[in-house]
Amino acid sequence: MSMAPGYEVDWNLVRTFVSVVEAGSLAGAARSLKLAHPTVARHVQLLEAQLGVALFERGGGGLSLNDSGQQLAEVAERMRREAMTLESLGETVRSATSGRVRVTIAEVFADLLPELLAPLQEAPGATERYIELIVSPQRLNLLDREADVAVRHVRPEQGELVCRRVGVLPMGAWASNGYLAEHGEPSWDTLPRHRFIDGLSTRAFTVALERLGYSIPDAQIALRTDSLQSQRRAAELGWGIVGIPDYLAERTAGLVQVLGDAPESVGLEIWLVARPAVRQQQLLRMVFDTLAEGLANRFGVDRFHEPQGAGASVTLSSALSA
Repeated sequence: MSMAPGYEVDWNLVRTFVSVVEAGSLAGAARSLKLAHPTVARHVQLLEAQLGVALFERGGGGLSLNDSGQQLAEVAERMRREAMTLESLGETVRSATSGRVRVTIAEVFADLLPELLAPLQEAPGATERYIELIVSPQRLNLLDREADVAVRHVRPEQGELVCRRVGVLPMGAWASNGYLAEHGEPSWDTLPRHRFIDGLSTRAFTVALERLGYSIPDAQIALRTDSLQSQRRAAELGWGIVGIPDYLAERTAGLVQVLGDAPESVGLEIWLVARPAVRQQQLLRMVFDTLAEGLANRFGVDRFHEPQGAGASVTLSSALSA
């Protein structure tokens, strides 16, 4: 592969090329890199010009790697890994407790994380560091530094990540005093007479009830929304029964736990995850340890009963956690 005279390969162009290969399209790479579509296309063209060789076959179906592109893709991926290694080595010499840390969480923890991180505001140097809290249902790639620390519900499959199981999140069914006054206390036998609040895309609550043997038709659903805060507010206003984390319901005035006669069971697992730099970078370690301590104090596994053996019965809490 010959280099066009007078040029050196620009790493930014190689990085864009790797993203196009991984995403399978210019549009996908643009979304991943947060660049404009024409910028990504221009990067590919510039890289081809610098190398003096076409890397893609262009047709009505979009881009596909040719033989030269396939060879370069393998080299470019090694370059990216080496670049990430270089960044990681640079981080090992940084011991400062100032700077930015990006924490990604699901909405289920959005109401809780600020108070768990509050001790950082009391530690020395608080004015020289800040937290970016990313509330998203997507699992951001920590190895690609889309975030630094994550609170998740399942153990990550990427072995390079640092992870710790810090607790379980109890789930339950809740309704307002106003709803109960109008419709009565629900029981497993009277569910057909009640109204429910559930998610729109996942429908976790009604699916959980189905796992327990109770089918809830759409006619009994008062509201569907993927916003946990909207679900909680609707329950507070008496729209119906909602399935949400106990901690969130307990801090909402007027909500009462219902359908609580099933045996206590394990809730949603809580895993704290960080990129490998947490082992060397003091600021990341501070954030990780602060979250670990706060979550363990609040939801530590020793505070809950975990059913033993494969024959353990399915309960509302475990069904909501599935």
